[in-house]
Amino acid sequence: MIRFLILFLITACLQCNALADTHFANRPDVKLFIQQMVQQHHFKKASLIALFNTVKTKPAVIKKIKAPLEKEPWNIYQRLFVTEWRIRNGVNFWNHYQTALSNTEKKYGVPANIIVATIGIETKYGVHTGKFRTIDALSNIAFSHSKRAPFFRSELKEFLLLSREQQWDPQKVYGSYAGAIGQPQFMPSSYRRYAVSYHGNKKADLSHNELDIIASIANYYKLHGWKTNEPVAIPASIVSHKFQFFLGKNKDVKIISKSEVSHDGVTPDSDVLKNNPHKIIALPTYLGKEYWFGFHNFDVIKRYNASDLYAMSVLQLSHYILTLREKLNEA
Repeated sequence: MIRFLILFLITACLQCNALADTHFANRPDVKLFIQQMVQQHHFKKASLIALFNTVKTKPAVIKKIKAPLEKEPWNIYQRLFVTEWRIRNGVNFWNHYQTALSNTEKKYGVPANIIVATIGIETKYGVHTGKFRTIDALSNIAFSHSKRAPFFRSELKEFLLLSREQQWDPQKVYGSYAGAIGQPQFMPSSYRRYAVSYHGNKKADLSHNELDIIASIANYYKLHGWKTNEPVAIPASIVSHKFQFFLGKNKDVKIISKSEVSHDGVTPDSDVLKNNPHKIIALPTYLGKEYWFGFHNFDVIKRYNASDLYAMSVLQLSHYILTLREKLNEA
């Protein structure tokens, strides 16, 4: 009897959840969003209602958005992303698309190893592009109590516009838990603004066309201000705690003269500081903090992902890929 009751309750709960999922479009906030899309962008109301009735609640999405990997210590994050597999396969990717990478570097001024490393960090060169339906991921966060809900409602709007422009079925697009799409994991707004075709076609394919992927990442960095032949970051040696004055809460690049740096207890590991504005980057680890000097291009990488850990992983992976490729070419 008890087993029967438990089975009945489980079945009832599943049915209730399924019913709730299929009536996502009846939520007042979703109705308002649909109305706005109809009035402002001329979508068909019936089509949007049908689409949102397919949206499934995804607790995993909310859980992941609350605890991203960027909250981990640097030594854990580094171990996850700067790996031998990504280094060796980055070299393979570079060798396979060396002509396109060379042409793209010349056109946009973004180094090939930075482009390759970005793809490696984002999706392991296309191996993992995401298992969440984009409409589910974006809708779950957009209509949640998250502080980032307004941003994701905007991205949901961009996704619907992008799907219409690309002639996608929005029910069949998959990506990350945050709604990022394709091998470079562009958010829908970035896809619409920065995706370019390598051959100059009207549409860029960021899921299957590696040439478009390469060109689009370079275009993204260039339009966010990448400075050709300028540094990204270099290690710093901390010799006292006076440097804390420089950290503060201001995340903007702070111009620090070499004399100030030496006087306040930070010893540079390179002369590149002389003529380049920079800031101190403190990467938390289990054993303390690891310090670097970050330059303008470091913040450009952070436009892709606003985490110091992310930008440093792209930089380090790009360095190892370049080093291994040069070593193998010399052999």
